[in-house]
Amino acid sequence: MVTVPAFVWRGGVVLRALIIGGAVGFCVGVLAWLDSGFVLAGVIVLVAVGLFYGVWMSRRMTRYWPGSTALPGDERVSVARAARRGEPVNDARMAQPVIDYRTGLHAAAETGRPWRWVFVFVLVVAVATTVWDAAFGSWGNAVASAIYLTALVVELFWWPRRQRQLLRNADRAADLAGRILAGN
Repeated sequence: MVTVPAFVWRGGVVLRALIIGGAVGFCVGVLAWLDSGFVLAGVIVLVAVGLFYGVWMSRRMTRYWPGSTALPGDERVSVARAARRGEPVNDARMAQPVIDYRTGLHAAAETGRPWRWVFVFVLVVAVATTVWDAAFGSWGNAVASAIYLTALVVELFWWPRRQRQLLRNADRAADLAGRILAGN
């Protein structure tokens, strides 16, 4: 839920699964195609990963913010956008959903923290794989490994800072929403 941009909340459960699953499936499918050299492998990975990840993430989003089902798409986007930016909501009716979104965002972030050490291990393996693929593999192997390594470096060094910023913004937006609720 933390990695999902606000605009994805516009759609219902199925559309969210298609958007998220399609994006992740496409990226991993391209890597599979580059690595294997077979378009069919990329298509299979796109469908399999896209279907699994899309359904899983859409369900996870609803689990962490169950109140989202009571809001129309535009209001879900407004709430998510305000919370992610740390801005106040213009409508007092959206104050409680901002607080609920903030709670879900923090809960989703907490569930991932115990697994951060796995990324360090995977990064070491990815460096070795990239070196091996560059020396002994095809150009597709080398490119796929380099992209994978870059994504892991971003995940390890950029994402934690960005996640802290998103959580602080959500806290600020929830604080502002709490003031709106206290004033009503």
